Amino acid sequence: MDPGPAANRSGSTAVAGLMKPIDEQHIAEPGLVVLDITGGDEDTVRAVMAALEERWATSGVGPVRRDPGEPGVRARIYADVLRPGRGGP
Repeated sequence: MDPGPAANRSGSTAVAGLMKPIDEQHIAEPGLVVLDITGGDEDTVRAVMAALEERWATSGVGPVRRDPGEPGVRARIYADVLRPGRGGP
């Protein structure tokens, strides 16, 4: 019996096979994170990415993807939570 995915796992993961896998080298330094965002529509997901960009140094508002047969849209953003974003000092 497979209990499903682990809550915290190391190694590579990918969202619905459309985004590049995340591996330990992407987030090897303290403060670096990869956030996969899922929302009901493009405007909501873009607003979340813009808000994160104000708080932390990020990769910026990126492309939004729609997976065929799945509700909502997805996007990925990379952030350094130790460095302030555009809204920081």
